[in-house]
Amino acid sequence: MSRRLSQLVQALLDAPKSTPTVKEFAQSWFDAEDTPKQEELTKQLVSVAEQNIALIDEVIDYARSERAKQSLGEEGAAKLLQHAKDIKAEGAEFCDCQACVAAKNIIDLKAEIM
Repeated sequence: MSRRLSQLVQALLDAPKSTPTVKEFAQSWFDAEDTPKQEELTKQLVSVAEQNIALIDEVIDYARSERAKQSLGEEGAAKLLQHAKDIKAEGAEFCDCQACVAAKNIIDLKAEIM
């Protein structure tokens, strides 16, 4: 597999905001290195990334929620909301956390992966 793809899968694994399911998938991908199973998992990688990337409007909705206030505190939720609004104003379509950036980069490689 390409070094770039390995780096992106590692970024998914390392990202604090990656879901447990994404982390498990990424670890399985590495565990299957240089096997036909890894090729099979690589074909699923774009789908996993597409299902787990957050649209910026989803982040804004989350940041406004009670759940965000409970999880991040009032100040943390307010900071997230402001950040999300700022990057949306600059044209961002997706969240810019490490997990979402890695997912977006994987999606951008779709033609190469498939």
